[in-house]
Amino acid sequence: MKWKKLMSIVLTTAMIATLVACGNDAGSGKSSNTEAPASTTDADAGAAVEDSGEQVEGDVVTLSFWSWLPTTNQSDIMIEEFEKENPNIKIDYIRTEQDDYFEKLQVAMASGTGPDLFGLTTGAMKDQYAPFAEDMKGLADQYWNGWDGKISETAVGQCISQDDTMVGMPLLVAGMTDLLYNKTLMDECGIEKVPTTYAELKDAAEKAKAKGYVCVAAGAADDWINSDWFIQISNEFEEGAVYEAERGERQWTDQCFVDTMLAWQKLFTDGIFEDGALGVATYPDARDQYFFARKSVFFMTGSWHLGPTSPTNAEIQGTEIANQEDIIGMSVFPSMAESGTIAGTSGVDIMLAVNKDCEQKEAAMKFVEYMSNGEGQQYWVNQLQGAPVSNEITYTGTIDGELQQQSIDEVNYYVSNAVGNRQLTNSELVTAIQVAMQNVAAGDDPAEELKAVQAVADAQ
Repeated sequence: MKWKKLMSIVLTTAMIATLVACGNDAGSGKSSNTEAPASTTDADAGAAVEDSGEQVEGDVVTLSFWSWLPTTNQSDIMIEEFEKENPNIKIDYIRTEQDDYFEKLQVAMASGTGPDLFGLTTGAMKDQYAPFAEDMKGLADQYWNGWDGKISETAVGQCISQDDTMVGMPLLVAGMTDLLYNKTLMDECGIEKVPTTYAELKDAAEKAKAKGYVCVAAGAADDWINSDWFIQISNEFEEGAVYEAERGERQWTDQCFVDTMLAWQKLFTDGIFEDGALGVATYPDARDQYFFARKSVFFMTGSWHLGPTSPTNAEIQGTEIANQEDIIGMSVFPSMAESGTIAGTSGVDIMLAVNKDCEQKEAAMKFVEYMSNGEGQQYWVNQLQGAPVSNEITYTGTIDGELQQQSIDEVNYYVSNAVGNRQLTNSELVTAIQVAMQNVAAGDDPAEELKAVQAVADAQ
């Protein structure tokens, strides 16, 4: 963990240095203001390739796109349909699992070799990459008439950086934290209902273990899902406290945060999570090797994973749960507080940014519009990847799972009534919380670890 944190600091420093070094080019207006014409000559195309790295064949523009979403299965369909609608634009999509993607993008941007389009989260990542992203509002105003009346104002607000720049276009709204559950295995284990309290969750773990199953498959090697969990559960112990602490209005050592860390630690010490969860990634490991393989009754994830509640969902085809025709549902994570309070958090799950160095911004905005308000958005919503950001799109897919409608209704309810954002914006505090959670999960004292988080806050 110390090496990972050190590398993060080194790479962030490199990014800042690169930004300063490129200041003259940015000041010349080359990145921000120079647009390639819609139809280019061979000479113009060659110049564009040299300047931006884009591949241009005649009148066909190829835009590079990096992200962790869409998934490989989704992207094959979405990009194929986009290219049919726009035969003069090709999308070269490279997908990387989320944690690896963050590191890969950081290195690429620092070296000036980043993609034309890239996915971002709305937490600390938004402000980190704001200097490298074109102002999305300006692009949308220029290339997409009436966009602001079509995209959720709340979602757009979450894409605004501290310097009031719209860093990207929101694509999906999602909630945290959820349990995807196997009702067939629950029945086999004698688990009568989906747990809503910690006592019920612990009882479910004992029953699952007795039948040879893991209770909750968790990818605790992933810092992002850990901090998402912390933000949500802390709201159960004291609503809004985590956002007050981020603003410096209270201490990270307060009892509500100690209680949150103790609750996190119990998931490991009480055998709720699989053995070795700290070394397991959410995707693909916890999902594929545990839940889809019928080795765990529950899987900790977010609302974007509603898809497997449908037996015809492409993601589960060929897996053991599909082969056994198991019944799958989704519910919010059980309350960890003695009060039984369940607090949902939600926010923009992913936004799409355009690199300032992208020379074909008009073409890039066609893809942005397709993904946020076109058939790409409709496909994603129908795949239950998340709630729509478009005011013009609703779910039009079929309901073919026994628990699918119930799951959709429950998830949509808490996403719509969330007590706060699922992410914080202060990257240093987020990193400190993530390090503390890893240490607490490994057995360290929660109160002492929170002192380290407070020390980071005090140093700012």
